[in-house]
Amino acid sequence: MINIIIGIILALVTTFCFNIAIVYQKKGLSQGRLSGAEINLGAGFKSTIKTFIKLIKNKNWAFGALLGVVGWVPYIISIGLVGIIVTEPVMATGFIFFVIAANRILHEKIGVIEYIAIGMLTISPILIALAGISNLEIDLIGFVPSMIIFLIITVSASIISLYFAKRKRDTNLEGLLTMFGGAILFALGGIATNILVQALLQAVDTIHWYVIFQLPLGIFWFFLTSSYPYLWVFLGFWMMAIFNLSSLPYYQGGYQKGKILIMYPLLDSVALLLPIFAGLIVFKQTFENFYLFIIALILIVIASVILSKYQVAIEKMEVENQIDNS
Repeated sequence: MINIIIGIILALVTTFCFNIAIVYQKKGLSQGRLSGAEINLGAGFKSTIKTFIKLIKNKNWAFGALLGVVGWVPYIISIGLVGIIVTEPVMATGFIFFVIAANRILHEKIGVIEYIAIGMLTISPILIALAGISNLEIDLIGFVPSMIIFLIITVSASIISLYFAKRKRDTNLEGLLTMFGGAILFALGGIATNILVQALLQAVDTIHWYVIFQLPLGIFWFFLTSSYPYLWVFLGFWMMAIFNLSSLPYYQGGYQKGKILIMYPLLDSVALLLPIFAGLIVFKQTFENFYLFIIALILIVIASVILSKYQVAIEKMEVENQIDNS
């Protein structure tokens, strides 16, 4: 129970970092669009890199990106303690930070319904903790077939979505399809992080101070020791890197082309549901009281829909500021 409580607290720290990062990145992307730093995935790889170099020079976007990186530290530790199937739902409580920002900065009123929604998000982590997560240790051999099938389905869905986004260029569907494809890749990055962390825990007796080299080069330790945790340390690290980096231009492009009211809940929903499916189907995690977990998920979804309007308020503030500055 102590590990669960600490894991949930760290997940809350992570969601604070990630949600505030999104606000700053959205502001930086909107400013970048006005100054010519617009993400155009159809222009090629070099053009996309040049755009991100311009965005790095934007203080708001750079601060948001830095805050997002900082948030990965408690995220990884939380996954190690409670697994991704607990960490991701708890992170959905991040909508509370949007409400606080809208109330403090924009003086948006909070009514009875909003307080009820905040209450839902507040008790959801408690219900998840009481649900009693099962043993987190992954069978690093037995989970391979289901993991391969899961990756084939999800990566194919992402590719199809991004393909149609390209076909629907300069339409309302472009941003939506781009975000959906990028959100799948982003969620797969989180799932890969879970594999990496669990593999590291199983290899803890043979992981040394030079772990920084064992992460990207773990395949050599696998050949020397025939230890499967090393193989999955290697694969988990590179899957995490590839999925997260490849998702970046797509979900950032979705932010820039669409309204945060639609884009962020879409990213948040995919990032919530895919890891849960992976936890249940691929990693075989269970709960002592599964009904409490389901109730918590339902409360999170309802509350997220209610509180999403505060994201619109923040976006309107950004647009009005841009108009005033111009």
